[in-house]
Amino acid sequence: MDLLEEYLLIALDDDKGKFVIDSTHLHYGFGGAILLELALRHKVVIEEDYIRLVDSALEKEVALNKAIELLQDSSKVMKIKKLIDTLAKMASELKHDTLQRLMNKGILKKEEHKILWLIPNDKYPTSNLSPENKVRERLKAVMLLGEKSEARDIMLLSLIDISDLTREAFRDQEDYKEVKKKIKEVTQDVKISSAINKSIREIQAAIMIAITTTMIVTTITTTSTH
Repeated sequence: MDLLEEYLLIALDDDKGKFVIDSTHLHYGFGGAILLELALRHKVVIEEDYIRLVDSALEKEVALNKAIELLQDSSKVMKIKKLIDTLAKMASELKHDTLQRLMNKGILKKEEHKILWLIPNDKYPTSNLSPENKVRERLKAVMLLGEKSEARDIMLLSLIDISDLTREAFRDQEDYKEVKKKIKEVTQDVKISSAINKSIREIQAAIMIAITTTMIVTTITTTSTH
């Protein structure tokens, strides 16, 4: 599975089939997953707070191709935060391709629901827990058992941390503050290539700024209307 699939599986409630975090964290986290997956496949490189497209060949995933197209339309270079913001706004639509691929693999199933008989509110409960459990066990081994981590593990852990998914990802642990502290230690001490390490740091920072900004604007807007 790719980072996009693993991220959505962690973010979904297995039984209820709905996401366990708010749309802001989910969509910015998904946008981050797109960029990190592109970095992992050596499609992009990070240059300070800019992201540059180095391989424009399209992939099989719709979400990845959208990011590639956006970069091509911007002369192959964009500010990371701007691209994250754009992808987050499109994430509601883009994530459907990833959900469909998970359904095609028999991991998820779709249950159609509507709010007030009009507004689609589909659910995606898990029908095969094995792939997600393998991801969770892999992360647990890296986090708690000290096993060697790969770049993909660190990327997923950074997305879990920034998206407020720690409690869901490590739901069998009691002290979540300690888990969050451990995630930061693991993601900072990791011995992976400097290019990938830089990608994780810059993309994580851009997501954090974007989420914080969005939350502040939402709070101000909500307060001013009351």
